[in-house]
Amino acid sequence: MHENVTFPIGSIVMLDRIEKDYGYFDFLFDKIGGKAKDFQEIIKSLIYNKLTNNVSVNQILNIYPDEVFGYLGLKETPAERTFYRTIERIGDNFGIILELYQQFLAKYNLISKEQFVDFSSTYFEGTKQELGALGYSRDGAFGKKQITFGISTGINDLPTALTIQKGNVQDKKHFDHIFNVATKVLDKGSILIFDCGANTKTNKKMVRNGEYHYLTLKAKKRERNLARS
Repeated sequence: MHENVTFPIGSIVMLDRIEKDYGYFDFLFDKIGGKAKDFQEIIKSLIYNKLTNNVSVNQILNIYPDEVFGYLGLKETPAERTFYRTIERIGDNFGIILELYQQFLAKYNLISKEQFVDFSSTYFEGTKQELGALGYSRDGAFGKKQITFGISTGINDLPTALTIQKGNVQDKKHFDHIFNVATKVLDKGSILIFDCGANTKTNKKMVRNGEYHYLTLKAKKRERNLARS
């Protein structure tokens, strides 16, 4: 007797629908898959994990039954090393994928003129990452190397640009990178919305010189109590 298994299927249906209606995975990954076996299906498996339990890569095979991978188009359950090799290939081709992603957004008129620009960081348990550096840790992992990343997201909730920098890069410096990537596809007159961490005269001048608008926060002024002599 076969043992009954249960798993969320909504994300699988959504991924299939996106591919059927837009050819999303072919558009982004067909040119970089090379001879890698089941490359797009492995990517779908990684995205499925992010949309459901969002566990570490080394736990995927422990959390999901074999049937999940069948529904995602795989003839057999992949080995753990296959997930890591796929992630490595994506990283090696990050620039190409990002450019194709922006072309995809433009093709379907999915780029909003209102963009929210934000920055964050994530840390590593190891020490071998080339981009890893000590910096202000937003998740409280002080003393561990991290990377910083910037993201520009439209008011329609669709990301437009992503940048990754060393862990000690401040927001005001990182803004230059995300601005250059986002404006590759933004229409002139678009508005960039960001917080006080990136609010500098240089950044605001760069936005206006590019014929864009901005909305930002002013840093709070801290009043100093002067002791009377």
